[in-house]
Amino acid sequence: MTAASLQRHGRVVPGKERPGSDNGVAHPRAWIRPCPKTCREHRVATRMNTCPVGRAEGGIGSSKADARRPQIQNAVTRIPNYKCPSCATTRRGAWSLPHGSAELPGFFGSVPWLRLGEERDSRKTQFPEVVGGIVDNLSITLSNGQTLTHTLPGCGTEVIGRDPACDIWVDDPSTSRRHAQFRKTPEGYVVEDLGSKNSTLVNDVLKASHLLRDNDIIILGMVRIRFIAATDAPEQVTVVVTDQPSARESARFSNRGVHVQLSQQRLQMIYDLSDRLTRLRDRDKLLSDAMDICFDTLRCERGAIAIRRHNSRAIDWPVVRHLRGKEGELTISRTTLSRALDHGERAVVTEDTLGDADPTVSMVQHGIRSAMCVPLLYNEEILGVIYGDRISTAAVYTPEDVDFLAAIARQVSIGLINSRLLDEQRLKDRLEKDIALARQIQTGLLPQTLPKRPDITVAALNEPGNRVSGDYYDVIELPDGRVWILIADVTGEGVAASLLTANLQAAVRVTIDTSEDPGTLMTRWNRLICRNTDSSKFITVLLGLIDPTAGRAVFSGAGHLPPLLVYPGGPPPKAIDLKPDFPLGVVDGAQYESTVVELGSLPCTIYCYTDGVIEALNPGNELFGEHRLVDLLSSHSALGPARLLSNIRRGVTKFTDGAPQSDDITMLAVTLGGGS
Repeated sequence: MTAASLQRHGRVVPGKERPGSDNGVAHPRAWIRPCPKTCREHRVATRMNTCPVGRAEGGIGSSKADARRPQIQNAVTRIPNYKCPSCATTRRGAWSLPHGSAELPGFFGSVPWLRLGEERDSRKTQFPEVVGGIVDNLSITLSNGQTLTHTLPGCGTEVIGRDPACDIWVDDPSTSRRHAQFRKTPEGYVVEDLGSKNSTLVNDVLKASHLLRDNDIIILGMVRIRFIAATDAPEQVTVVVTDQPSARESARFSNRGVHVQLSQQRLQMIYDLSDRLTRLRDRDKLLSDAMDICFDTLRCERGAIAIRRHNSRAIDWPVVRHLRGKEGELTISRTTLSRALDHGERAVVTEDTLGDADPTVSMVQHGIRSAMCVPLLYNEEILGVIYGDRISTAAVYTPEDVDFLAAIARQVSIGLINSRLLDEQRLKDRLEKDIALARQIQTGLLPQTLPKRPDITVAALNEPGNRVSGDYYDVIELPDGRVWILIADVTGEGVAASLLTANLQAAVRVTIDTSEDPGTLMTRWNRLICRNTDSSKFITVLLGLIDPTAGRAVFSGAGHLPPLLVYPGGPPPKAIDLKPDFPLGVVDGAQYESTVVELGSLPCTIYCYTDGVIEALNPGNELFGEHRLVDLLSSHSALGPARLLSNIRRGVTKFTDGAPQSDDITMLAVTLGGGS
C-alpha cells in the first residue's frame, strides 16, 4: 500500500482479517479508517500506529516519530476506547488533531488530517458527507460467500473492480480490474459498466447504465451486490433539559444590559452577515442558515436553536445539529436555559480542568468541554435562544466568543421578526383568497336573474361590510305568476354570518314548495335553525308571497324591519303593519303568523331593506336613520326599482362621506304594474 492510496481515506479494502482487529473491517495491514457515519461529528483521524507505511514515513511507533515525540504530543491527542454514537461500533482508540490543525508535513506522509469543527470538501478527503445518518449502502457478496458492506459517500463516483487502486476493491477473479462505477446524480446513484469482460447485470438484465432503486441486484461476474437506498426518515434526536449540571461545570452569565465587545474583524463579519440573516424568508431556512454560521465561525460541534411559542412559555427546537450523546440527546442545563429565556442573560459554560489528567479523558467521561447560550432578543421580547458547544476540542469559548454569538443572535432576531411578518402576510393573503372565494360562492347562491315582466319588476342590491355578507335575499317565481320574495339579516357579519345565510338559503330552496303560507314556512325554518345553531346566533327574516294579478301580498316577519309601500306621486312611504315575532333561532317552539296586505291602486313599489341602510354612520357617528330613507323614497318614487335602489345607495354614500361601511347593506324593490 502506498502513501497515495492512504490519502483516499475511507476506502474499504477487504482481505484476511487481522487477529485482534477491533472494528470488524478486514484489512491485510490493519489500517483502520474513521467511522464513515460519524467522522463529521467526533472528528477522529485515522489510526495508523500499526501501518508499515505510517512507520516508514514517521508515523506513531516509528523511530522518526520517537525523535519528534514532543512535536507529536503537542499536535495530536490520544482518544481512549469509545463507542461510536451513530453506528454503535466499539473502537479501540484513535488520534485526533487539535482545533485549527490541517496537516503535519512529513507526519503520516501527506495524509490530509481532519480540521476539527470544519466542513470538509468530500472531493478532497473522500469522506462521505452524511447528514442525519441517511446514506446509500452496497451489500457485496463475493464468490466465496464473504459479505461486505460499503457506504457510498453521497457524491462523486466510486469505481469497483479487482484492482486494489479501485475505490471498492473486490478480490474476485470473475470481475475485471475496473469493472463498473457507481456515479451520484441528482436522481440518485447510477451504475455504469466500464467495458468489463463479463459485463454488468442489473436485476438479471444486461445494462450499460442503470439508475438504481432500493434492493436492486447488480451482478459483476460472480459477485452479487444489493443496493440499499437511503431512508427518507430523519434521525430522531431530542434536546433534554436537566436540573443536574455537571459537577465539573462552571458558568459565567452576563445580563442583557451588558454591551458586546468585538474585534474589528468580527464587527466586519457581523456587518457582512447582516443582510444574510435579516432578509425575508421562511423561519426554518433562516434558523438553519444561522446554525451553519455558528458552526463555521465559532467552530461549534453541536448546537440547537429554541424558539418560544407566540404568547406562551413553551418552546420548540426547530434546529438541532450533531446530537451524538450516549442516548442521541443534547443535554442543556435548565439554569442556563432559563436564565437566557426568562432574563435575557448570555452564558458561557466551561468544564473545570482536571489537573494533569489527559483532557481528552475528561471529554469522553464528561461530554461537553465548553458551551454558550445566548437569548434571541428583539426590543424587550425574548424570542428564543441559540446554544452551541464543543465536545472534542480542547480550546474553550472566550467572552468575546459569547459576545460574537450574541451579535449573531441579534441579527437572527431581526430575521425572525421579518419571518413572522412574512408568515402573517402569507396568512393574510390566504385568508383574502379564501374570503374572495367565499364571496364568489355566496354571490352564486343569490338569484342570477330577477323577474322583469309588465306586471312585476324586481331589483336587488347586496353589499357586504366585510368582504362576505351576513345578509341574504331571494326571489322565486312560481308557475302561476306569483313571486316569493325574501330578505334576511344574520347577527354579526363576515364569514360566520355568511355560513349561516348559506344554511338558510339551503333550507329555503328545499322547503319553499311545501307550503303557500309564509307563517308555516317560517315556523319550520325556525325549528331547523334552533336545532343547528347556538342561541347566540339568530336571523331576522321577511318573507312574502306577491300576487301581481290580484294586487295582494302575504307577509310573515321574524324580527325584521317591515317593508315600506311606495306609491309614485302619492303619500309618503308607509311601513306595512306586520305582527312582530322572534327572529329565527331564538325560541324553538315559536309559531309565526301571516299577514295579508291589499296593495290597492297600482303601480306601487314594495321596498325591503336591512338595518345596514338606516344604521350607516357618517364621520360624526350620526346614523342615516329612517327619516332620510323615507325622504329619498319620496323623492324618487316614480323611478323603476333598479334606479330607485341606485339613488338610495348614492344618498347613503354621500351621507357617510368616506366613513367605512359598518354593516352589510341589502335592498330589495318590487314594482307592480307599469314600473318596469
